[in-house]
Amino acid sequence: MDSGFAQILLEHTPDALLLLAPDGSISFLNAAAEDLFGYTRAQLLGADSSLLLAEASREDFHGVLAGLGGTAARSRQPFAGSGRRSDGTEVPVEITCSVLPTGPNAADAADAAPAAAHGAGVQSAAHADAHSAHVGAHSAPQSGPSVALSVRGAGHRQAASSGNPQSPAAASADTATHRRRTPAGAAAAPAAPAAPAAYADRDDQLRAGVLRDQLTALPNGTLFNERLAAALRRPDPVDVLLLNVDDLKSLNDMLGRSSADELLVEVARRLRNCIRPHDTVARLGGDEFVVLLTECLNADAVARRIAESLLEPMRVAGTLVRPGLSMGLASKTPQTMDGAELLRQADAALTAAKAEGPHNWLRFRPEMLNAAAHRTGGETGLRRAVELGQISVHYQPVVSPGLGAVVQFEALARWERHGTVVPPNEFLPVAEQSGLIREIGDEVLRRACAEIRPWLAGDASYSVAVNVSGLQFQNRDFATDVLAIVASTGVDARQLTLELTESAFFDADSDVLRQLRQLREAGVRIAMDDFGTGYASLGRLKELPLDTVKIDRSFVAMIKTGREQLPFFNTMVSAAHTLGLRVTAEGIETPAQAKYLMDRGCDSLQGYLFAKPAPASDLAGTMESALTAIDKVDAAR
Repeated sequence: MDSGFAQILLEHTPDALLLLAPDGSISFLNAAAEDLFGYTRAQLLGADSSLLLAEASREDFHGVLAGLGGTAARSRQPFAGSGRRSDGTEVPVEITCSVLPTGPNAADAADAAPAAAHGAGVQSAAHADAHSAHVGAHSAPQSGPSVALSVRGAGHRQAASSGNPQSPAAASADTATHRRRTPAGAAAAPAAPAAPAAYADRDDQLRAGVLRDQLTALPNGTLFNERLAAALRRPDPVDVLLLNVDDLKSLNDMLGRSSADELLVEVARRLRNCIRPHDTVARLGGDEFVVLLTECLNADAVARRIAESLLEPMRVAGTLVRPGLSMGLASKTPQTMDGAELLRQADAALTAAKAEGPHNWLRFRPEMLNAAAHRTGGETGLRRAVELGQISVHYQPVVSPGLGAVVQFEALARWERHGTVVPPNEFLPVAEQSGLIREIGDEVLRRACAEIRPWLAGDASYSVAVNVSGLQFQNRDFATDVLAIVASTGVDARQLTLELTESAFFDADSDVLRQLRQLREAGVRIAMDDFGTGYASLGRLKELPLDTVKIDRSFVAMIKTGREQLPFFNTMVSAAHTLGLRVTAEGIETPAQAKYLMDRGCDSLQGYLFAKPAPASDLAGTMESALTAIDKVDAAR
């Protein structure tokens, strides 16, 4: 038979035809298959074939596939079951399986397979090697013949009007009359009436969106859950990576809905590029994505690859942005009950990663499931620490390369609990969730001004920087309270710098900007912390009450040798200077990083290279350490 004619016959036969790839996914279908099941070709290609069967019929189907063997083509008796259409409705079906031989004549046999099941209402050819027979048959042999499936459906065809040439239903209706039969023992069902063209258009739109996210074209939660359930039925490794795009609301508020959508589409593209073709990336909604890895021998490596890919800045609406991204990884174990359990574990890991700050991913550990209880206990302990005055302050120097001197100390909250220091990224989220952040913020500001006042008195250009949360601005008197603390400690307001993250500036529900302007009028300086990780375009900086931007440490970490080509540093520094803003880079750990940033005009540098945070009693030692580091960097230039 001429191959071209055979292809036309397969495409336009009134019987629905599908081809299953070795992993059980659909690799080919014709127009009649689209029509019968209500999906478009794009939705079904790559989908698990189990998607087309009702849950109650899958085990029978898998059992039949598992029982097929041998190399000679042969047919089996049909068995009754239920198919499932895209709208969730079930249709009675009659399924017949035929074995196709492998070897030199396999191609000819494949051509003959459809004819062997000519009475089918729907047909598919499936490669039934052991791995593809995973479709529920773990006892299948390690290799085997291909299998042709014939499935007859009843009562679910809606012929589209010939006035809608784009409709798969219309294409099928124009080429052949689709026959319907009911399975043995089933009551005959009347043929469905033809749908008007307007309804056919609506049906096409419904089918196009039922299993795909409309924005990114990724599988949605329904299709993801189908694939996850199918993967868990096999003995192979299964890993789930749950991912959140942080601060998406801030981008939406600042640049508009279309820009936020543009970001999500780019995230989807990068995720797809990080995985193998048979893995799945899905969008669960909003800012949440999920990755399904099957037969993966190193899921941690995939997670690292995704993290590195998403770490690179993204261009959105003409602006380079770098959203925070948090991920949680969970893997199937003998104790994994179902997909819901695996997703719950991934979500617990994601929550733990978020608590550690942006751009983090963690693998699930059983103790993470007790995180909620742990946070409650942490809140109780933190509240007690606040009441007893156990929140202390450590100071890290900020150096000016041009002056060769320490010009500022950043005040950092510390909580010593049971003899160990609790990291800020663990207790500050608890403080924000419980509302304790306001009391802690006031305490840190008061201590910082009082403890560092003697050093500030030495030079009017010296300053102390204190981090504040956007939640503190929900108190409409926050600015007034800050100025009162400054006055009571005898510190000049011009020697105080308040640092806020980018997202705080664009919180539409807060009173941040008004209060920041009030503070600046009184002389307090304002710095944007973690600059580059959020959505503050350089063009909008001039609209904000700002004095300084601090380049986030994740950008600094890109500098390894000092010979990298990273033009965005030049862009950020020169644009900020043009707007009259000073630039500080934080997270500097090596002389190469310091030299690179000094050469590009950064006004101030901060990081472990100069000194780690220390109590006020060690200010002299930290300053000496910082000055020694400056001298070493200068000598290396």
